[in-house]
Amino acid sequence: MQKILSIRLRQGGLSFYASDGDGAGTVSMEAYFAPGGSRREQMTAAFDAFAVKSGIDTYDRVRLFADTADTVFVPDAVVGDTVPAEWLARMGVPLSPDMKAVRTEAYGGVCALFPVDTGVVSWLADRLGHRAAWYSPLHESMAAFRRTEASGDCFVVYPTQENVYISRYGTAGELSLAEVYPLHGAADMVYYLSELAAGERNISLYIYGDRPVRYTDTLKRYFGRVAAI
Repeated sequence: MQKILSIRLRQGGLSFYASDGDGAGTVSMEAYFAPGGSRREQMTAAFDAFAVKSGIDTYDRVRLFADTADTVFVPDAVVGDTVPAEWLARMGVPLSPDMKAVRTEAYGGVCALFPVDTGVVSWLADRLGHRAAWYSPLHESMAAFRRTEASGDCFVVYPTQENVYISRYGTAGELSLAEVYPLHGAADMVYYLSELAAGERNISLYIYGDRPVRYTDTLKRYFGRVAAI
């Protein structure tokens, strides 16, 4: 059985989630970055602490997720061999000297591009090497949508601790929109969806993630069909 580690990077910290491939034997941990500290040293300390907690120090596969509103979603066929930093600049995403532009693996024909702290990127490359592949939380919600029987024109909404990933699917199940926005509360989500739905109150909304209950009741006041997946 493959040992799989997922690392989710977010503003100010990261989280670890390990499993044996079929969802059994899972263990997780949250870690936070201290302001002004070395990213490499803090990543090493967090990884070593998780190894002690999980009892696992080597993995067959590592999935890296960057949870950031500075993400650009682009069809894989369109990105081609374009340098990620050029795409981010084209889309108006700033890239400071201490950040590196990262391009994810393609999933469902969609790549994500986003800036990541250079210290974090170099540490991950040195420590994890070829076993690690980058993804976006959007790819998680895309996979969840494929696993369900949801169909027709709908939105899939994935709220994380800091952002909300919104995708829209057409009647044939094709992805027609993918966006990410900062999330401070349910009112933000209602606003984003109202703008994207352009007044379509009866469109189906599917909420993915570990916190759908927090938003379901509020969304039902504004949209006719809301369900968790």
